[in-house]
Amino acid sequence: MKKRIKVLQITHGLGAGGAERLVYELAMRLPKHGFDVKTVAVLEGGPLEKDFTKKGLKLVKMKKRGLLGLGTIADLVCLMKEERPDIVHTHLFLADFWGRIAACRAGVPIVITTEHNVNVEYRVKHHFVNRLLSPLTGAFIAVSGEVKKYLMKKEGVPERKISVILNGIDLKRVKDRGARLFHEPPQIISVGRLFEQKDHETLLRALAKVEKPWSLRIVGTGPLEKFLRDLVEELKIDSKVEWLGFRDDVPKLLSESDVFCFPSRWEGLGLAAIEAAAAGLPIIATDLPALKEVFNKGEVRFVKSGEVDRWAKAISEVLDNPSFALRTAAKTQERIKKQFSIDRMVGEYVELYKRLLSS
Repeated sequence: MKKRIKVLQITHGLGAGGAERLVYELAMRLPKHGFDVKTVAVLEGGPLEKDFTKKGLKLVKMKKRGLLGLGTIADLVCLMKEERPDIVHTHLFLADFWGRIAACRAGVPIVITTEHNVNVEYRVKHHFVNRLLSPLTGAFIAVSGEVKKYLMKKEGVPERKISVILNGIDLKRVKDRGARLFHEPPQIISVGRLFEQKDHETLLRALAKVEKPWSLRIVGTGPLEKFLRDLVEELKIDSKVEWLGFRDDVPKLLSESDVFCFPSRWEGLGLAAIEAAAAGLPIIATDLPALKEVFNKGEVRFVKSGEVDRWAKAISEVLDNPSFALRTAAKTQERIKKQFSIDRMVGEYVELYKRLLSS
């Protein structure tokens, strides 16, 4: 019987972001390709934990131990010596930091990391740590060409070490919005953590300037929730805004909506926008380089980051011409479904793993 390749995935936690979703999808699907996968969450669990449990996926939850997590590194070394993985695959800063050091100390033959973002918020210390750990890393996966540029420029990673693998979505979970007309009032939706990066403030200030009727659902949680709720009251639009918090039925919510707004200040790829496009929603988004890799000219209404008046104008124009917006969305939907399947993404990870194992 052929030996299964052991992969140990290490991530921060099991939150609702695109990085955590990727970890889950790899844990779910790699076993079908001959891999034995165990996932380690170094900062305990999160909303996705129930999905791991439901599917019977191998999961270890840890807590930060000791100054700078030195105890966590020791715990990871012990786990790796016990598991003897062929590959350690890390995700997100602390998991990258602790996981790569532990893998080196445990003598793991192949260590790789996926970079999920362009990390505008990182300070000098973050870049210093990543540059220090780069020689310990056999390969880097960038979720977009823009992230590849970031790794080369900010982290000093040699181009030969970087593979670009675009994230994919589970098309079986997608619920089609269809060609129905907009609701009265039109139902706008925004999906994303309530963090500075996602810039809900610009969206709310823009909507306050839109004269046509509208309603907004905000899906996500985060430290800015109180500030944003206070802002909604200050702008006198609280009757039009619904706060949904964390939801595990986002595909259903998208299918019930009319327009998707994505005002992020920076993104590694923008998986939430891809999922909205797959559902057939018209999209208004910040004109980020990563999103321009995904969407062709004219498929999405792009607006400059943080420019409230331009956001208000873009929203108003989409609401004024829903038929055109829906026709464009239908064409975009067809292409996105072909290009961003989860099977394509997993296949590229499998190919990379096998190539590294044979080199």
